[in-house]
Amino acid sequence: MSHTATAPAAVHDRERDLPYYEPVGNECALFEQAYQQRLPLLLKGPTGCGKTRFVSHMAAKMGRPLFTVSCHDDLTAADLTGRYLLQGGETRWVDGPLTRAVREGGICYLDEVVEARKDVTVVLHPLTDDRRMLPLERTGELLEAPKDFMLVVSYNPGYQHILKSLKPSTRQRFVAMSFDFPPPR
Repeated sequence: MSHTATAPAAVHDRERDLPYYEPVGNECALFEQAYQQRLPLLLKGPTGCGKTRFVSHMAAKMGRPLFTVSCHDDLTAADLTGRYLLQGGETRWVDGPLTRAVREGGICYLDEVVEARKDVTVVLHPLTDDRRMLPLERTGELLEAPKDFMLVVSYNPGYQHILKSLKPSTRQRFVAMSFDFPPPR
C-alpha cells in the first residue's frame, strides 16, 4: 500500500484523537491565521465558556506542544521564565513553562493572565511585539522565539476587581477574540 493511500486515514485518526471542541464561528481559522502571522492571541470570555478547551484543541490540531499556566496573584516572572535550583548539591538553571515553550517552539497559554503579578506582563512585552524575544536576565540569554512559538493569554472581563485588568499597553499587543457560552444544540 502506498503512503498516500494511508494519509487520509492518518489524518482522520488524528482528528478523532483531538481534544473535543465544537467551533461556534470562525475562531479556529482566526487562531491559525494569528499563528501563521506570529501574532499573540488574547481570548476573553466568561469562566467555563471553552477558552482553555479551545487552546488545547488547537495546539493538538496543529501538532504543537502546549504549556498551560493557571495564573494567580503569587505567580512571578521567575515562575514563567525559570530559576536556579539546588539539585543534588549543585545549582542548576531550570526553565519555566514560558522559556520551554520558546525553546521548543510550542504554544504557551497563560490562563487568567490578569491574576498574575505585574512583573509577569513586563516579561511578556518583548515577546508580543515584532522583536519576539525573551530576555533571561538571570542567565544572560536573549532567546529569539522561533516561528512556531505562540503566546496565548486569556481573561474573564468583568469578574476581576477594577484594579485587575490588562493595561492598554499590554492589551494592544494582542489579537483579541471574544468567547461566550455556545448556543444550545
